[in-house]
Amino acid sequence: MGDGWETRRRRGPGYDWVIIRLGIAGKIQEIEVDTTHFRGNFPESCSLEVTDAFGNSDLAVASWNELLARTTLQADSIRIFNIPGGTQVTYVRFNMFPDGGVARLRIRGTPTMEGKKSAALCRFNALPEAAASEALKNCCDSARWREQMLRQRPFSSIEKILQEAARACDQLSENDWLEAFSSHPKIGEHAFQGTQQARQWAKHEQSTTANSSSGTLLELQKANEVYYSRFGYIFIVCATGKTGEQMLALLQERLKNDPQAELRNAAHEQRKITQLRLEKMLTL
Repeated sequence: MGDGWETRRRRGPGYDWVIIRLGIAGKIQEIEVDTTHFRGNFPESCSLEVTDAFGNSDLAVASWNELLARTTLQADSIRIFNIPGGTQVTYVRFNMFPDGGVARLRIRGTPTMEGKKSAALCRFNALPEAAASEALKNCCDSARWREQMLRQRPFSSIEKILQEAARACDQLSENDWLEAFSSHPKIGEHAFQGTQQARQWAKHEQSTTANSSSGTLLELQKANEVYYSRFGYIFIVCATGKTGEQMLALLQERLKNDPQAELRNAAHEQRKITQLRLEKMLTL
């Protein structure tokens, strides 16, 4: 039709229906059925069923639940239905009794966290390789780690990308870890390094340190210099949620380690940072 769509007239029993995949998984709050311009050929009534087939496109085995019971419609008009509460939905099935024309069907709601993560993962999977590599660089600045991750694209789930990130970390050498460490700012330092996104994340991760006393910041600066002189790289710690005093105590404690033990500690902290940043990347 000129503005909308219309099913062919039925000559037997039954009714017409259409299945629509939502743009993002979420909770439906409002349904709008618009029959504008359809005066004699609108559906007598309609209903709406929903399903959550998250990660599974086989709708033949999906379980459908009625969200909007069969409701009478009118010609050339707009009906809006408010939906209280609700659970996560990925597909809707719009039923028209027995057939007819609809100008618009609008489904309004709120994305779930799972839906946001899935959408972010789809976006990452679709990025050109150079852009995907840059996104991964924000999480771990090791060329070998990024190469391993890019070879595994596309990722089927959030769990899968986190598993592959851990597996890629297992294959890194000492030089690979040192490369990853090199893009981090020193704890308590204001001159953040790395890409713009990495700098923003680092600033947020060290936000509690910024509120430390001048004495603590001075001690951190001195301890950072001693650490670098001893091990040849900056002190790496997952700073999220830690105060300046806590990180100073950790730094002073780890200064007692031998080089091999400390490299393992630093790599362990880098793993935690990488996972946290991957999760951030997939919830934007």
